[in-house]
Amino acid sequence: MMRLRTFSAAALLAVAAAVPLAGAAYAQDRDCPDFASQADAQAALLPGDPERLDRDNDGQACEDHAYAPAAATSDESSQVTATPVGGVEAGGGPADVLPVALGALAAGGVGAVAARRAVAARRG
Repeated sequence: MMRLRTFSAAALLAVAAAVPLAGAAYAQDRDCPDFASQADAQAALLPGDPERLDRDNDGQACEDHAYAPAAATSDESSQVTATPVGGVEAGGGPADVLPVALGALAAGGVGAVAARRAVAARRG
């Protein structure tokens, strides 16, 4: 009975410790300099503006940021002239949850061992 209670408490502690970290790991806060142009920033503007790209709440993202002028395009070239800015949006899949889950499991195991030793010390 005691083992079941200790395991349950450790599992609950592990889940409670891991849940707040799951959302923060995937949060991505981009700023105006992270975009190549105002149009790119406007395309990334989300409802509620969680990245604070629209400072004056008028629906226009990064309107005051001084972007470099767009390069003139040539009809002969089909190469991309824009340089990527910022990170690559990826992740959020099941494989990204594995490190958090393993960390929570390890924390739960350490907690269970500590709780068991404390109980043994009280009895003994």
